[in-house]
Formats: sequence, C-alpha cells, structure tokens
Amino acid sequence: MATRIYAQYRLVMDHPISPCSPPGELNIKDLELMMQWCTTTYLSVSRNSTVEGIWQGVVPREAMRHPFLMHGILALSALHLASSPSSTTTNSGTTKEDYMRTAKSHQQQAVAGLAKVAEHLDRSNCNAAFALSSIMVVFAFAFQGNPSSTTTTRQSNALDALMDIFQFTRGSIDVQGDIINWVADGEFSPLLDYDNSQPKMPDTSRLAIMSLSRRNMDLANKDPKHEKDVYDATIQQLGFSLDKLARGGETMIIAFQWMFRIPPRYVELVRERQPFALAILAHYAVIIHSLRAHWWIGEWGTRLIRDIGLHLDTSWRESISWVIDATGCYIPPV
Repeated sequence: MATRIYAQYRLVMDHPISPCSPPGELNIKDLELMMQWCTTTYLSVSRNSTVEGIWQGVVPREAMRHPFLMHGILALSALHLASSPSSTTTNSGTTKEDYMRTAKSHQQQAVAGLAKVAEHLDRSNCNAAFALSSIMVVFAFAFQGNPSSTTTTRQSNALDALMDIFQFTRGSIDVQGDIINWVADGEFSPLLDYDNSQPKMPDTSRLAIMSLSRRNMDLANKDPKHEKDVYDATIQQLGFSLDKLARGGETMIIAFQWMFRIPPRYVELVRERQPFALAILAHYAVIIHSLRAHWWIGEWGTRLIRDIGLHLDTSWRESISWVIDATGCYIPPV
C-alpha cells in the first residue's frame, strides 16, 4: 500500500518526493500555519457546523500525537495562504511562493508518514489516518487549481488533472477502507454521518440519469465492444450522488464518494476521451460546480464542463444539455 500511495502522489505533485527525508521540526512559521488552520483553514474540510469542532480542535489534538497528520494540516494551511488573492506578501513578510514551497515540503512529509503507518493501521492511529486522507483530497484539488503550482499546459487541461486527482484519491481510500469501522466507533464518527433529509431542490437529475442509461443501452446494442457494465456501474453511482445532492446532502461528501466508487476502468475511458465517458463526467461536474464557493474548488466545475464540451462534437453535445441548464456554463459552438 505504501508504494501505491507514493505512486499516486506523484500524479498530483509535479516533483519527486523522498521517503527517507526526516520530518522537519516545528518552528515559528509552523505555528503561524497552525494558527491559520485553527482560525480559517479548518473550515475548508468542515462540511457543516456540526463537525466544525472536530476539525478545529479534535483533529489538531490528534495531530500532536501523529506527526504525519500535523504535516498535512500545515501543508493545507500553507497552500491556503498561497492561494489567497489578497496580496503577494503577507503581514509576516512571507511571499506566496514561500508558502507554496512550505506546502509542498509539509505535504511530502505527510505522505511519507502516512505511507509508513499504512501497513500498521489500528485503533490508535485510525483517526489520524482518516483525517489526513480527507485533507489530502482537498490539497490535491487546491494544488492542481493553483496557478503557481502547475505548468500552463497542465493547468489548462482540467480533464487529465481531475483524473490524476481521482487516482490519487484512490490511494487515500485504500487507507480509509481499512479503518472505516474503527472511525465509525470513535470520536470522529460524526464525520461519517449521512444527511437523509427530504429533497431541497427539484430532482431533474433523475431524467438526466435515465437518459444516460438509455444511451448506454443503445450504444451497447450498436457496438458489441461497448463497455456497458463499466458505464452502468458509473451511471448508477452518479445517480446516487445527484439524488443526494437534490436532497440537500453534504456536497463535499457526495463529490468525494463518487471518486471512490467509480470503476477504475472508467478513469481510463476518460483519459482515452471516449465521448460517452466524457458526457457522464460532465454530469459529475455539476456536483463540483456546486462547490465553487470553496477556495480549493473555485472554477474547477466550469473548467471541466468547458473542456468536456470542446471534446464533444454536435451529436454528443445534446447529451450534456441538462448539465448546461443546471450550471449555466457556456460552451463555444463547434
């Protein structure tokens, strides 16, 4: 598992990491980052007010016993400061480039630490591993979306960047899958709660899912090589996610769960730019778009829908008409 965590990490970060690098000692800059976490950044991973206390107080307390989680907290806090649009230099005199370097350094050590304990997960470290895996997903989105962290080509390619995040996320879910029952029995259990409230918005997505299912069947009837089972599983999970979104469920959890549950082959089909795979992904982008108020998401949804639209010809554009209506995103004509 440790090897896989390193491999998936390199997909997202554009520089190698050294598993043997010793963890750095905390200093005044690290204390600044912890202050940033406790006052602001913890809200980035708090899906609602019921769990804010856990991320603000309990997670830092847990990090005092598990350095890999501490490095994850400091990494996301540094990246948050690096992503701030207010100025190029903070009151402490630290530049955004400095914060970006600090974020990378702490993230390296967080991943190295998680990989080390991944083979020895138990009740004593399960909460820390679970918290870090969640933080790492947020970090991946924020890092890929930060202009100073990626090359122009990579930043403009939302499709491949998202697939990198999907594969990276699967490394973190490998960790979560081993410990989820322990976490559910402990202090972090509220982080796993589901929202079963009644619908809070018209669920027009069901019609969109039905349309995707019909097209999947039609494509399978026309082409024996069409990978219907892969698409069926992906559409089913998408339907669950959009239904939860319509019911007022927590968007962050909905977005992450779909990444965890889609077949690995589907990610490959997106990388191959298969039109039907792209059309399905456009529907998922509606969920990403609904998270746009979060600093670590921003215009991810818009970029993704635009890039998908540019890869689809006129005959396929109609398959994402619901997406355009739901988000208001504009796709230039073919």
